Amino acid sequence: MRSIKPSNLMKELRANARANIPSMIWGGPGIGKSQISYQLASQIKAHMFELRANLFDPVDVRGGLKVVEQADGSYITRYGTPEDYPPTNCTDPVVLLIDELPNAPKATQNALLQLILDRKIGTYQLPVSTVIIAAGNRSIDRAAVHEMPTPVKNRFAHYEVEANIDDWCAWAMNNGISPTITAFLRYRPTLLHSVDARENAFPTPRAWEMVNKKIPFMGGDADSEFYAVASLIGDGSAGEFIAFKQNVDKMPDIDKVLSSPHNVSVPSEPSVLFAVSGALAARADQTTFKDIMAYARRMPAEYQVIVVRDSLAKDRDLIKTDTFTKWTADNASVLL
Repeated sequence: MRSIKPSNLMKELRANARANIPSMIWGGPGIGKSQISYQLASQIKAHMFELRANLFDPVDVRGGLKVVEQADGSYITRYGTPEDYPPTNCTDPVVLLIDELPNAPKATQNALLQLILDRKIGTYQLPVSTVIIAAGNRSIDRAAVHEMPTPVKNRFAHYEVEANIDDWCAWAMNNGISPTITAFLRYRPTLLHSVDARENAFPTPRAWEMVNKKIPFMGGDADSEFYAVASLIGDGSAGEFIAFKQNVDKMPDIDKVLSSPHNVSVPSEPSVLFAVSGALAARADQTTFKDIMAYARRMPAEYQVIVVRDSLAKDRDLIKTDTFTKWTADNASVLL
């Protein structure tokens, strides 16, 4: 299956939502399958419901049985609706994420067939405006997955998502990720997602988000910093990141760059240039962009592209500025 980057996957999910076609997202651990589903729900202003298929037995899919007394004194059994399901009477848009579907036993996957295809099971009916998305790991990920039965496969539009550095940095710019992390991953993009099933810790988009959360609480000495990062992304990746992070000390003061972009010196080391590019983009807005680009134009062309691309990811309206228009005109050969 040809892989797809997250930004293109999002377009496909929106199209499938309009066409009322369920989507199945395949991908390695920590690549952001669930995160993409939540982003879609946010974009279409939908309520989000998530059920973990691997925690369901086949009978759980229908719901628990209860005995109900009738008016004539007789008894019948009825199925109760699982609490993970959205309320039938919900009139707002709904995204139902069936996560870890391949990790569920085949019997559970088969039990979900009616819900996925007919949007109902027994007497339960999904809300009219429900978008169904399933997600899970592949067999090559050593994630204890089960082969998906052919009838289940045929219920979905299938996508294998891949990590994409541009898409991830665009997301990072708007979600409080440290510019040092985005700069490092621009410098070493293969470390955005590098799963090694033999190791306990390895770099993934999810792991980098955890590194970002941990940075403010890391100890001040070198050993503490190393163990803090290595526990999340592995020894080799942690060593490279910390070495890169130490180079950030060679960066110019960004406030001085913004106040005097023509006078502050431009570093020459590639790792520092990546760090500067990320730091500049993190400060980009309507008032700073002109000065940012005045400094960026003194950098090699490939770093200028990074500054512009990540600045636009942070504030798309910068594309309307005279600064952007002039830069694109002057750098047409680089862009083409």
